[in-house]
Amino acid sequence: MLKNKIQYFMIRFIVVLMVIAFQIKIFAFPSFSQTVTNVEMGKTLPDLSGLAWLTEDQFLAVHDSKNLDSNQPRVSLITLPQSAKGLSWQPLTIDWESVGGIAMDLESITPIPDTNLFILAESSNYQKHQGRLFLMKFENSDLKPIAITNWPQNIINIEAIATTKLNNQFYFFYAERGAAQPSTNICWTTLSVEPFSIGDCHATRFSTADPTPHIRQISDLAIDASGTIYIASAFDPNQDNGPFKSSVWKIGKVELDQTNLPQINLVPENHAIAEIDGFKVESLALRPTPNQQPEIFIGTDDENYGGTIRLLPPVDSIH
Repeated sequence: MLKNKIQYFMIRFIVVLMVIAFQIKIFAFPSFSQTVTNVEMGKTLPDLSGLAWLTEDQFLAVHDSKNLDSNQPRVSLITLPQSAKGLSWQPLTIDWESVGGIAMDLESITPIPDTNLFILAESSNYQKHQGRLFLMKFENSDLKPIAITNWPQNIINIEAIATTKLNNQFYFFYAERGAAQPSTNICWTTLSVEPFSIGDCHATRFSTADPTPHIRQISDLAIDASGTIYIASAFDPNQDNGPFKSSVWKIGKVELDQTNLPQINLVPENHAIAEIDGFKVESLALRPTPNQQPEIFIGTDDENYGGTIRLLPPVDSIH
């Protein structure tokens, strides 16, 4: 009799366990591993190694693709956000063969004042590849190569270029990034559009006076209509996941000297106008405003994180 009761309760216990297991199978939420495998990767904005204002809310950006794979974008058209959907960007198709082959390691872009022309710059001599400057025209929503010229042989790691116009003459400015160096040179040269060429370097030594290791003294350069010079500097520990840090500086002005040649007049002491933690700023773009104080946009190259563009708060004019 006792044996039969034990068997009866054992059978009931097993049935209850089976019912519970069945209910768990039906109503349980998906496991964490199932959720992860069903997530789709987002479409990341590529690095913004160079940035130039185009018109209204549109910018041209260059990307530092370093191989011959033409599927990797070199130049993109970026439109600022019009809604919560965020910014939009589209790679531009460039006829690279018309100017000697696809670009390698584009690091900067600058507009030429009062024109629809832009200069795009490779960093320098990458893997025995002679660094080039590309002159291009933007018209009918298309960026067309016009001409190329080579960098001088003795430069390395150019990440910053800018142009200005003084007394109806174009001038071209560039700077080596000065990675892990106490200072770097800012050069100005004459600029000819036709034929496309640059002159000899007239150098001014510059330092952010930032003692942080792995600092790139100048990661981009921009000059506004009044001649005010802005630069970005960046901390890059050579790790593709960071951490990164950047600063934006207003460092002086370009003015004509007594011989009517450009002169870079640096401020006595540098003060950063923006500190950007967690991001590696490699590009600056200036958008004109009615009050003559331009809006400053930064573009980042955050390696594995991709890139982004942001507007900085307004700053006072330099005196």
